Amino acid sequence: MNKLGFIFLCFTGMFFQNSLAQSFADDQSVTQQVLQELNRERSLLSQNLEFRIKEIDSKISNLDESIQNTNSSAEKVEKLLERVKFLEERQEEIDKNTISVYKYNYSSAVLNLASMEREIKPLNLFNASREFYATLDQVSNPMHYEGYQEWFGEFRKFIEDEKKNDARLSALSHILNVTGDLAQGTPFTGMFAGTVFDGIGSFINSLGWGDKKLKQQSTEMLKLTTTVAQFTHDKDLIETEWESINKNLDELKELQEKAMQENLVQILEIDPTEFDRNFTNETDAKKRTQYILDISKIAENKIAEEKAKNPENWKQDYHDQMIAVQNLKIRFGTITFRILENLKKYDSLIKKYENDEYLKTKIADLKTKLNVVRNSFESTFNPQEYIKASNEMYVVE
Repeated sequence: MNKLGFIFLCFTGMFFQNSLAQSFADDQSVTQQVLQELNRERSLLSQNLEFRIKEIDSKISNLDESIQNTNSSAEKVEKLLERVKFLEERQEEIDKNTISVYKYNYSSAVLNLASMEREIKPLNLFNASREFYATLDQVSNPMHYEGYQEWFGEFRKFIEDEKKNDARLSALSHILNVTGDLAQGTPFTGMFAGTVFDGIGSFINSLGWGDKKLKQQSTEMLKLTTTVAQFTHDKDLIETEWESINKNLDELKELQEKAMQENLVQILEIDPTEFDRNFTNETDAKKRTQYILDISKIAENKIAEEKAKNPENWKQDYHDQMIAVQNLKIRFGTITFRILENLKKYDSLIKKYENDEYLKTKIADLKTKLNVVRNSFESTFNPQEYIKASNEMYVVE
């Protein structure tokens, strides 16, 4: 369906869905492994820092006591100089921890930014849905109901025979010629549906007692057409949301690509082709994990260099990029939440028509396929957990 081109391109079958779900799970596993390793390094450094600070503080405390108890000016000066040296060592240890925290947080930002490339892709391609949306189209088109095409041939003949004598039938003939094969999906809604209703009404009124069977059939086809038109109207109210979601997803992709350029190319000076080869297109999770760990080392060196060059304001650029990536992650989670909520709206649509005498068989099929789509989507994307993880993706110094 063109309206739903936003996320659902044409792939079929549960195998594809399961592959996407597995790919998404593998990416999350890579993210967790990298962050666990980085956090392990950070925790070890933090523990060593705590030990070193306590050790230095003890030495400073002993010096302070010694300075207080000595009467020798020369000895006091010597011990004061030694105290300054320990204070400098203490600050160096604190700076190491700050760099470690920024290394972890910035590496987390780069990793999550890179992973988003692989997360957006299955969201774009996600399609347990081809069968679901094909069925949705079929429900919306009376041509897919038994006996309708054959009857429509009789109706169309009536239109052509009488169009010279009735302006409304002439207009209907024109629009039918413009739209072509209705079996291909011209929606029975809006002005077009109204014109068809009028035409069918005229057709029924033109039939005499000798056409009792055709008249009864035409009355049934009018009811069917009316029901399908209302279903299509209700369905379209849901589908208008996909256009907004599609626009937001496109915007997110542009921002993600811009952030990748700023962080990978401009800050870390990584060749995009190399990155695509070693991460985006790499199927081996272990290799992707190691590659990101290598990038975290580059990030650590860049942070240390920046701190040395700009000791007063070195944090700002990295902080801004981390916040930008976090906002992108939250937006991604929000989009997946909107998708899930919009899928749920089809439940109400199905419930409304599931007992309709004309639609119930196709609606039952639609319900089964909707459950497959939604269950597959929920098993792949968990919007609330994703947003929660995005809000908690950084550690505090």
